[in-house]
Amino acid sequence: MLAVRWHNRRDVRLDEVDLELPLSAGMVEAEVRFCGICGSDVGEYAHGPFAIRPGRTHRLSGQEPPVTLGHEFSARITAVGPGVTEVAVGDRVAADACWRCGVCAACRSGQYNLCPSSGSIGLCSDGAFAPLVRFPAYAAIPLSDDVSDEAGALLEPLAVGLHALDRGGARAGERVVVLGYGPIGATTAAVGAAMGLDVTVSEPHPGRRARAEAAGHAVIAPSGTPREVAKHVRETVGEVRLVVDASGVPAALEAAPDMTVRGGTIVLVGLPKTPPAIDPARQLVLYERTLVASLGYAHDLERVAAMIAAGALDAEALITRRVGLEDVPGELERLATDPGDDLKVLAEVG
Repeated sequence: MLAVRWHNRRDVRLDEVDLELPLSAGMVEAEVRFCGICGSDVGEYAHGPFAIRPGRTHRLSGQEPPVTLGHEFSARITAVGPGVTEVAVGDRVAADACWRCGVCAACRSGQYNLCPSSGSIGLCSDGAFAPLVRFPAYAAIPLSDDVSDEAGALLEPLAVGLHALDRGGARAGERVVVLGYGPIGATTAAVGAAMGLDVTVSEPHPGRRARAEAAGHAVIAPSGTPREVAKHVRETVGEVRLVVDASGVPAALEAAPDMTVRGGTIVLVGLPKTPPAIDPARQLVLYERTLVASLGYAHDLERVAAMIAAGALDAEALITRRVGLEDVPGELERLATDPGDDLKVLAEVG
């Protein structure tokens, strides 16, 4: 079968491959329907390796690169390994992409996203930019008839947004400012609105601002120094307790604390490429603000699926482009160099 394989930085190929992982105990095989291109895929392509470890066999998956990319997907189960009872052949599923050991303190506490041995489907094991994928049965998230295959492929990035809002203690009815309206900023804003938050998006790109406005969010065009941006947010939005930085831009995180009231919370979910210049005394301690990080998700995909099934969240509205499997390598290059106003690019695999 054809698969989109990462070989090295700027070296992603459409290869003819066989399934590498055995269908052993606890594993499932699934026919892929849709798979989203994630910022992690773009990062590994353009600047990696980061999560991918060339020349090293992953402790849990038993694989080493080259690896088939793709961890945001929907699929239908075609086979199950011995001992699998969570799902059956024919079930429609999405995937919680986290491999986990199940025995460490983090796993035992339910925080498997912090497992020291963890890795992601599509990064430490072959992923879903291929007609078939094999992965642990514990990662399969059943999809009801009220969740389409397209929406199912978006559960993973939406869960990242939900986890970030949980980390910030988001409460229905309060204001939240989301910095950056890329894929994760957009999913965070969408989930926030579905939770009953008053969402304002700060985004410099006019095309993405227009998309945020079309989605029903208030928008701000940041301009000037970080302190000037923060002042503009305070004057425009009013008192804000919670800011989520999904931008990955150091200047955005530098501005974020000053946007909040005393006792405010800033959640960092974006990955700044260079260290930001935050003044811990002035911006945090003297106002007792909290800066927290948010990594992936844990037990959040099921909650997102329930929000979609209930009609509270329109996941498909986030899809801005659909491509074929053979187009994915070219899309990685385009998204790395000129993503424009695209939010979620979805590959139709099945």
